[in-house]
Amino acid sequence: MDTAKYKIEIWDKNGIPLADIRDYVIGSLHWSKTLNGAESVDFTVDLPRFEKLIRTLGYEGDPFSFFEVGRTDIRIKRNGKYLIGCNVYKLTYTTDDPSINMQVQCVGYLNFYKTQYVTAEFENVYQEEILWRVIDQCNQKTGGDYGVRQGTHIGEHIARNRHYARKEVASLIQQMSNVIDGCDFEFTPDKKFNTYMAKGVYRPSVRVAYPGNIQTFSFSRSIEKTANFIYGLGSGNGEDTVASSAEDEASENYLYRREKIITWNSVTVQDTVDEHTDSALKHLKDAIEIPRVTLRPGTLDLSEVDVGDTITLQISDSLVLQHITGDYRIYNIECDVDGNDSETVSLEFDNYD
Repeated sequence: MDTAKYKIEIWDKNGIPLADIRDYVIGSLHWSKTLNGAESVDFTVDLPRFEKLIRTLGYEGDPFSFFEVGRTDIRIKRNGKYLIGCNVYKLTYTTDDPSINMQVQCVGYLNFYKTQYVTAEFENVYQEEILWRVIDQCNQKTGGDYGVRQGTHIGEHIARNRHYARKEVASLIQQMSNVIDGCDFEFTPDKKFNTYMAKGVYRPSVRVAYPGNIQTFSFSRSIEKTANFIYGLGSGNGEDTVASSAEDEASENYLYRREKIITWNSVTVQDTVDEHTDSALKHLKDAIEIPRVTLRPGTLDLSEVDVGDTITLQISDSLVLQHITGDYRIYNIECDVDGNDSETVSLEFDNYD
């Protein structure tokens, strides 16, 4: 597989590209993507060299108009294809005598909506349409238009009823992906919002195995978060609380009874509490197994393989791990890129095959 070629592009608040700063990065570039979660990008630049670029491009009088927390976006391009778009949320300056380093930490566009709240009601509206209407409601607020627009993948899968009262939008979006038959979503690098019945592609030709192209792996089997009887609580106090419960007797017999109370304070509708409770039980009732593998260089083409894709995973040479063989969906991709654009790739899979 050919060596990757990376670009790290600065984009301003108005969606205009300003510069590629790949050559100003010292050490490694780290990026990650998570299914139905926020991406991340981290790197460090040599500040004096970076300031020379600022002067060269004519931003000496107002350097923060070129690079600023909360305003600047970073888009990562690999072999000519955009992988990730993130917003700069933290800059950390440290001395590295005789120079100064600037660590840049960026997070995906989903996290913008951690600081947005909505009040809205939906009756018999497709879940994908609910999500887009909520984002569009944010767009109408003063200073709330983050540049996100409706993408080309907006389906019509399941109609739902939802009543929201000052609901935080990021968790609203993620909860819609976690309910039974919920939808996957993504924010593309150019800020398009897409939803899918199930994001990703089935790739039977992509196979990772230990021994083989898996360099190392870590694997846990845990009941730390297992619960097979769920008490679900919505809005209200005392007898007025919207409540539900769900249990799995097979799990209770196998792992003993394990109870958990989960509260959704902004949910006021019984059907919605029921959905959330059933979904929580589905995700929590079994012992959790989350394989994580680090691959040998050149195993995957990261311009093609993405979170949500299903590939073949096999871990052999072990009696208790030999059941880890089959089709597994990629939940998380992490990549460290050195100064020569050589990649160290780790994959984390869903808790099922």
